[in-house]
Amino acid sequence: MAFFNFGSRTDLSSPFTEEQARLLTWTKVLEEEAVKRRKITISELKEVTARCAREVGEQADFKKLLLTRAEGVLDLLRSKSAVSLKKPQGIPYLLIGSVFAVLAFVGGVLTNEFSVTNNRINLLSPPLLGVIAWNLIVYCWIAIAVLFNRGKSPVGLIRRFFAGALLKLQTRGSHGQQALITFYSKWTEAEMPLLRGRIAEILHFSAALFGLGLIASIGIHGWGTEYTVGWESTWLSDKPSAVLTFINLFYGMIPVNSDLFNQLTPQVIESMNFGSGHGQNAAPWLLQLFYIISLVVVVPRILLGLYALAKTQYIENHFPVDLESVYYSNILRQWRGQTMLIQIIPFSYPLTEKVKDGIQKFASELHPENSRCIFSAAQHEDTKLPEIPAGEQTEVVAVFAMTSTPETEVQGRFIAELKEKAQASKALLRIVVDTSGFLARFANTPQRIAERKKNWSNFLTPYGVSFAFVNLTDADSKDAAAQFEQA
Repeated sequence: MAFFNFGSRTDLSSPFTEEQARLLTWTKVLEEEAVKRRKITISELKEVTARCAREVGEQADFKKLLLTRAEGVLDLLRSKSAVSLKKPQGIPYLLIGSVFAVLAFVGGVLTNEFSVTNNRINLLSPPLLGVIAWNLIVYCWIAIAVLFNRGKSPVGLIRRFFAGALLKLQTRGSHGQQALITFYSKWTEAEMPLLRGRIAEILHFSAALFGLGLIASIGIHGWGTEYTVGWESTWLSDKPSAVLTFINLFYGMIPVNSDLFNQLTPQVIESMNFGSGHGQNAAPWLLQLFYIISLVVVVPRILLGLYALAKTQYIENHFPVDLESVYYSNILRQWRGQTMLIQIIPFSYPLTEKVKDGIQKFASELHPENSRCIFSAAQHEDTKLPEIPAGEQTEVVAVFAMTSTPETEVQGRFIAELKEKAQASKALLRIVVDTSGFLARFANTPQRIAERKKNWSNFLTPYGVSFAFVNLTDADSKDAAAQFEQA
């Protein structure tokens, strides 16, 4: 679902920061829980909204009202002893990043220790080759992923693993408090793009420090130690030509010292075999290795880290808040003193009086602030769509019966046309799939109910319209609101 999309109302507020979005989400969770437990009343919340509206003044934007109202609601909850004592904590990225940076640098130093034996540097050493090869593989993976994702940033397995681990670490701190559990269930999805970006930032900068640690270790040891360079291998001991080809390809990928490679011949390579010769002075090879590590590992990783840093800083200061949700719509409407006109448009589903009564009750609970419903006649495949009134804040609710089987040429075309018309009228479109008939018919077969819901969900998702499964003869408005927010 698009965030912060009110048609012509896109000037409602400036962007939210991550901290502000966290405050709003936490307040929303506490508020809904307190109302459910009857710690506070809707009337008290209305009073808070009205007081905060007067406080911020008529010229304030919606963002300022929401933040002021959030503090007001928290004050109200504290006065009622309805606030969870333990607040949600953010992930300590600075601490985690610092630990990774230190470990990476130390890892680079230790890699040199494992690569050097008796002051001899083996050009075929797996640790040295592995560092370079791993980074090249990462760059290829990023390029392929970006290409196939049409420019979107890839999400690698390592990043997914760390994101999942950090989220588990974060949610375990809830200690069974229902408010915190609910908060993290809502916050996790919103936080995920930022979390992945920060993990990418940490991993890239850590990889750069790993390379710097390797360079520093070799350079410092080379000051007081005479290194010799050569090679040894079980599989290539009698194949100097193959070793020559490999060294030219791998160590010559950065052409900064052509003289070093021009002198290489199979005979020279054979003399560099530690098993039959004594190797060569390592100074020119170490310089070449420094160039390779710098240009293949350090510099690209720093650039990728800076790119990830820029993305995370942008997300931090433009954090998505779903202002189309029922919760924020009701606050906005009270702030503006508007009436929500809810236009009900059923498709191939004549509404009984009982279902209409259920919709009225459901709508009034969903929108307790100044709302009224109007019912359009049931639409069919060849029916002209009804007019959508302009001038009021309007929400169009298309109603389908779950007993019907969705088809792209029928229900799909209706949704696409209705969505286009709703957008032209600057109205918000939602879809309700009435489960009452299907539940009555298949109450004893929960698997069939689940399969039909999955069928409808898979059908509706590509249209980009929020939807909910609702038993309109016994509607649960809170459950429906939660479904609308998740869709």
